[in-house]
Amino acid sequence: MEETSESDSGSARGTKRKRVTEPRDRDSAGSGSDSSGSPFRRPKAPLMPICTEEDGTVLYGFTDDQDVMDRYHDDMQKYIKKRDRHKRMLTLAPSSVTERRTFKETESVLKYAESVLSLSAYLDGKMINQCTGIVVEVDAFRNSAIILTSTWLFCTKKPLDDWTKKEYATEAKVNVHMLDDSTLECRLMFFSEHYEIAFFEISGDISLKTLSLECNVELGQDVFLLARDTNLNLIYKRDKVQLVDPCEHQQNHYQFLNGPIPQCGTGGGVLDAGGKIVGMLFYKLPLVAFIPSSLILKCSTMWQHFRQLARPQLGLKLRTLAFLDIPRIELMSRKFSISSGLIVGEISAKCDAEKLGIRAGDIIFSCQKERVSSIVQLEHVLLGVGEEHLQKSNDLSSKVEVEIGVFHVRKRIQRFITLRVGLSDHLEVFHSDDEDAKAEGNTGEEGPAAAACEAKP
Repeated sequence: MEETSESDSGSARGTKRKRVTEPRDRDSAGSGSDSSGSPFRRPKAPLMPICTEEDGTVLYGFTDDQDVMDRYHDDMQKYIKKRDRHKRMLTLAPSSVTERRTFKETESVLKYAESVLSLSAYLDGKMINQCTGIVVEVDAFRNSAIILTSTWLFCTKKPLDDWTKKEYATEAKVNVHMLDDSTLECRLMFFSEHYEIAFFEISGDISLKTLSLECNVELGQDVFLLARDTNLNLIYKRDKVQLVDPCEHQQNHYQFLNGPIPQCGTGGGVLDAGGKIVGMLFYKLPLVAFIPSSLILKCSTMWQHFRQLARPQLGLKLRTLAFLDIPRIELMSRKFSISSGLIVGEISAKCDAEKLGIRAGDIIFSCQKERVSSIVQLEHVLLGVGEEHLQKSNDLSSKVEVEIGVFHVRKRIQRFITLRVGLSDHLEVFHSDDEDAKAEGNTGEEGPAAAACEAKP
């Protein structure tokens, strides 16, 4: 997108409001030479009688007059071009609607869409990424708003494996593309490298509506997705929360939908029937991922209180036992008297869990004496441990104790193990071998420097 600056005298705190000038299809907007031109009609074929059948039916064919035929072909070419232009008009373009919906549902989605914007990040004048953002807070007194989006917006190095280090351009210039085609520059307030969420603030002469974050989302729940494409057009899709675990290269806390969405849909909202945000979208393969709003709210609350996050890093890749086929769950219930929990998929080399005998296939059924049957539940418990630590100290270089209940499938025994693990607000990095772990200090986490942090003003 190219921008031409137009100072807005009503903008607050020196923020510049700009009018975006984009090459748009004039016909798609309903304007152009056809708007007041001749009626749209197919040219009449120049036919003449050829012969008459026995029953009196007259058969027609094209005229032999070459000049007339040439004019007809010219008129047909103009007709085809005009027809194609009509197909690009908003009102005449073919509709892709396949689902049934009521007028009330349409009105509701249009209202919710007013809180879904587009953001683009620039470094040295070049665009890094463009994605979607959700207005989650408006301060009318300060003429400001807070927008939730993904760190993917300003990520300059994003490996396929979510468990490996990424690079972020926190100094990037970020623009919010408003629905009136203007732009506002915004300020990075806070981001979490591990959960890949970011909050930006915009200020100025704005009038925005918010969407509320809702903690509860159920497996199999009917939801719908709202996002923006690169042209600011709305992306809308009905979907259902899937009973699927992350792939081995994806973080534990993701939940999934069928999708698909384009990459610029990252940062979009997953909404329930009442219009509450139950999650934020991520472009992932093979399924679209989202982070539940309950974790976003937990991170936001911790940052507001302590200006940092603290998350114990266990060094475990996990799967949900309840996602196994029912006959297997029934067999485990009969054989082991266990039917819920989290299955250990892989263990980071040299982490405390590995040293204390936890192995792939074991089942974690509790954490800090709380039963856990989903990864999101475990994440909440871990963030609770981090929050409790920050209430006593802001030192992330110390370790904390995390008690987990483990069922060892091979030995068919149950144990409660206390892990001494590091705290970090960085991405949890997974080490697949001993040499990799030694390079990072045998801990399975990065150093204590803040990656989930308050951005510099």
